[in-house]
Amino acid sequence: PTCLSSRPTKDVRHAPRLLRWASRCGTRCSYSYGLFLSSSLQRPAEKRKLDVFESIDYFAPNSAVYRKWLARQPHRRFWDRWAMMGFIGISTGLVAYSLYAVIGFFAEFKYGVTRWLLLHTNLFVAWLFNTVVSLLLVAASSVLVVGYAPAAVSSGVPEVMAYLNGVLLPKVFNIFTVAVKFASCSLAVGAGLPVGPEGPMIHIGAALGAALSQGHSTTLGWTTSIFKRFRNPRDKRDFVTAGVAVGVATAFNAPIGGLLFAFEEVASFWQHSLGWQIFFACMCATLTLNLSRSAGKALLHTGSFGWFNQDVVFEAGLEVSAHILAVVPAAVVGLLCGVLGIGFTLLNVKIARLRDATLSKYKWRRCIEPCVLVVIYVTGTMLLPRMFPCTPTHCVTYNNEVYCGIQNVTAATEGLAPPPDTPPLQLPLYTCSSGKAENGTWIPSTGTITPDSPEASNATAVVFYNELATLMLNTGDETIKHLVSRGAHRRFGYESLLVMFAWYFLGAAVAAGSAISSGLFVPMLMMGSITGRLVGLATTDIADRYGQLLSRWTTAGALSNPWSWIDPGAFALVGAGAFMGSVTRLTIALAVIMVEISDDVHMLLPVLVGIMVAKWVADAACHSLYHALLEVKCVPFLMPEPVSRFSLDLLPVKTVMRSPVVCLELCMKVADIQAVLRDTSHNGYPVVRDSSSGQICLGLVTRAHLLVLLQRLIDTYDVNSISSTSNGSTGLANGSAAPAGPEQQQQEQRQQRQRQQPLLGRELSWSELNRKVMDPVSETQHNRSAAEQQMVAIQNAADWEIDLAPVLLSQVVDLTSYVNSSALKVQETMSLERAYILFRNMGLRHLVVVDEHNRVKGIVTRKDLLGFKLDEAVARQLRRVESARQLGQTNWLSITSPVGSWRPRSPFTAATEP
Repeated sequence: PTCLSSRPTKDVRHAPRLLRWASRCGTRCSYSYGLFLSSSLQRPAEKRKLDVFESIDYFAPNSAVYRKWLARQPHRRFWDRWAMMGFIGISTGLVAYSLYAVIGFFAEFKYGVTRWLLLHTNLFVAWLFNTVVSLLLVAASSVLVVGYAPAAVSSGVPEVMAYLNGVLLPKVFNIFTVAVKFASCSLAVGAGLPVGPEGPMIHIGAALGAALSQGHSTTLGWTTSIFKRFRNPRDKRDFVTAGVAVGVATAFNAPIGGLLFAFEEVASFWQHSLGWQIFFACMCATLTLNLSRSAGKALLHTGSFGWFNQDVVFEAGLEVSAHILAVVPAAVVGLLCGVLGIGFTLLNVKIARLRDATLSKYKWRRCIEPCVLVVIYVTGTMLLPRMFPCTPTHCVTYNNEVYCGIQNVTAATEGLAPPPDTPPLQLPLYTCSSGKAENGTWIPSTGTITPDSPEASNATAVVFYNELATLMLNTGDETIKHLVSRGAHRRFGYESLLVMFAWYFLGAAVAAGSAISSGLFVPMLMMGSITGRLVGLATTDIADRYGQLLSRWTTAGALSNPWSWIDPGAFALVGAGAFMGSVTRLTIALAVIMVEISDDVHMLLPVLVGIMVAKWVADAACHSLYHALLEVKCVPFLMPEPVSRFSLDLLPVKTVMRSPVVCLELCMKVADIQAVLRDTSHNGYPVVRDSSSGQICLGLVTRAHLLVLLQRLIDTYDVNSISSTSNGSTGLANGSAAPAGPEQQQQEQRQQRQRQQPLLGRELSWSELNRKVMDPVSETQHNRSAAEQQMVAIQNAADWEIDLAPVLLSQVVDLTSYVNSSALKVQETMSLERAYILFRNMGLRHLVVVDEHNRVKGIVTRKDLLGFKLDEAVARQLRRVESARQLGQTNWLSITSPVGSWRPRSPFTAATEP
C-alpha cells in the first residue's frame, strides 16, 4: 500500500508484508473496478439513497412479551406448516397456469394474424398490425406499473433477494403489486418484447408466500385468526423462501431446480426441515400446473387429462450420446458465454444508471421508453428477415402435419406414424410465396403450423421457410425450442444466428429495467442457445472436414459416426446454461434446471463444464447481474462472504463499529423517550443499567416498539383533563375556592385514580407491539426528517415541536418487558470477518459491541459491513499503522482510535448514526 513506507522499522516490518499477502489471498471484489458501490457511493446523493433502506431481523426480539406470546403457541406442531406449504404451491401453480394462458392468447393472436397478413396482403400491412398491437400492449403494461404499482417494475428478483437478505423494501409484497405484476407481465411478454415471464413468476410466488402465511392484508383491511402463529419475521421469511422456490418450479416446470435455486441463491438462513417443506411445496406447484395444463388440453380437445408427456419446456426429442470430446466445444461455449455475460451485465448496469439519471424524476415519461423500444424492435423483426431468402428443408407431411428430424422422416417414409408425443414443426413461412415450384415440389400456402395438404395425404414435400423469420417471428419459448432441436444441423446458418443474437442482445439489455414487469431468464437462455448453436455449427463443419480422423476416437458401431455426438442443438442447450450461469452465477440449481427443462441427462457433463467455465470467466470481472442491480439501487445487500481487498481476520470488529452509542435505561421518563425518538433516527437502542463496573448492557429495544409504546401512552392517557387540572383549578379572581359541581368532582376523582395507577394500565401484548402504527416515512416529504415525521404522526400535531402535556412527560415508563434480552453481543476484539459471518448468517439487524466488562463500546449495523465501508475501515487502519510505525509502536494490530471513558449523557448520549 502506498501509505506504508518502503523501509519500515524492525518492529513493524512484517505488518505491510502481511497486509500485502492478505490482499492477494483475500476475496477479489469488483468494487476495485469502479463499476459498483465503491465508486457510486462516493456521491452524497447515492449515500442518501442508501440511508433510506432499513433492515429487518430474522429472529423476533426475545423480550418478555414475546415469550408470553410464544408460550401460548403450539410447540412442535408441523401439520399446519406443511398445509401452508402445500397451499402456497397450489396457489402459485394456478396463478402460473393463468399467466401462461393469457400470454399464449396474446402471442397467438398477434403472431397468427401477422403471419396470415404476410402471406395474403403485403409486408407493410403486416408491419402496421404487428406494431400497433405490440404498442398498445406495451403501453398498457407500462401505465399499470408507473401509475398503480411502481414496485412491480422489472422482474422483482433482486428485490426478493434483498428482502430475504434482511432489507425492508416497501410494497414489494403488496396485493396491488402482485396484481399489476401479473397483468403487466402478460401484456409485455405477449407484445413480443425480448423479455420473459419467469422473473415475475418468482416475485409473484414470493408475494403469495408472504400474503397467505400471514393471513391478513393491511392494504385490503382484511384479517383472519387462522394463521396468527406465523406472524413473526422468521416464519414469514421462510414462507417467502418457499414462494421463490415454487415460482422457479412453475416457471421452468422444474421442482428440484426450484428447491436448489432457493437454497443456492436467495435463502440466507436454511434448515433441513425447511428444505423438506419447500420440496413438498414445489411438488404441489408442479403437479397443479401440469394438471391444469392437461385439463385445458382436454377441454380444447387437444389432449387427454392427466397426461404430462408434452409438458417438458425445451424437450430435445432426439437423444444425442455424449462423448469425451464434447467437453472441448462445451468449454469453448462456456468461455464465449462468460465473456458475453460480462458484456451483458455491464451494459445493463450502464443503462440502469443512465435511466436513473434521466427518467427517475419524471413519472409518466418513463412510459415512453418501452413504447419506443417496442416500435423499434418490432420494426427490426419485420424488416431484417427480408435480407434472407427462403430456404428449403426436407421434411415430410403426415396427416396434414409437418414433421422433421431423422426419426420422424424415417417413420413417415416407411408408412408409419411418427411418435404420438412428437409435436409438428412450427416454421413461419414469412414472405415465401405460395404455389408450386418449377420442379413440381409443393410449397405450403399458409403461415400456420399445419400447411395445406398436397394431393397425396402421406407424401414427402419440400417446405420453404425463412431462417431469420423463424427465429424472430415466434415467442421466446418457441425460438429456443428451434435452437435446441436435434437432428437439424443446418436449419440455421451463421448469418441468421449472428443477426438474431445482436438484435436480441441489444433489445434485451434495454428492455430489462424499463417501466414494465418482465424477466430476463428467457433472454439469457435465448442468447446462450444462439451462442451454443454457433459453436455447434462450427464443430459440425469441422466434423464434415475431418470426420474420418474424429471417427478413430470413437468406438465401433453406432457411435463410429462423429455426427452421433456433434449436434448444434445439443450445444445450444450447453450455451443456454452457460450464459445464464455467467449472468446469475448459478451452478448447481442451474445444472438441474437445464436437465429438467430438456429431459436430456446425456448432456449433463458438457452442461456442467459450460456452466463452470462461464462462471469462472465472469467472476474475474464483475458481480452477478442481480447483485449489480441492487448496488445500482444502493440496496445494502450483504454477500455470503465479506468483500474487501484484505483479509478481515486481521482486523477487530471495533474498526467498523459506530461509537459512542445512544443507550436507554430500563426506567425512563416519557420526555426522555420522546427526545430520543425525535433527535435520533436509529432503529435500535441498547438498554443498560448501573453496576459496580459501570453501565452494563442488558439487551436491545427497537425504535418501532418505542413508537408503539409512545402512541399507546398518548391514546390511553387523558392529556386534556390533566392539562385543565394543572392550569385551571382555580376559578375566582380573589383566590377563594369555587364550589365544585358533580361533574367536576367526578373528573377530579378520575384524574386522581389515573395518577395512582401505572402509566400503562396493562402490559402491551406481542401482537399489539407489532401492529403497524404508520407507513414508512421518507425524508423527502415536507422537508422533515424521518424522525420528525414519525413524531408528527404519533402526536397528530401540526408541528413536531409541540410538546406533550407536562404531567405525561414526567411519567416513568418501565421498558423491562420490551427489551430483547437475547440480542447478540460480541467483544470489541473479535475478528471482523467472523463478526461479518455471524451478522449475515444469523440475519441480524444490530450487533452490539462490548468490552470485557459488558459495557457498550459501539454498535454494528448492516451498512457498516458493506464492501466500500470495509475498505474505508481497512484504509483507516493502514493509516494508523503508518502513524504507529513513525511513533515506534509495535503492537500495530491493536491500534485504534481512542474511545475514552464511556458514560451516557443524561439518559442517552449523542452519537453518530449506527
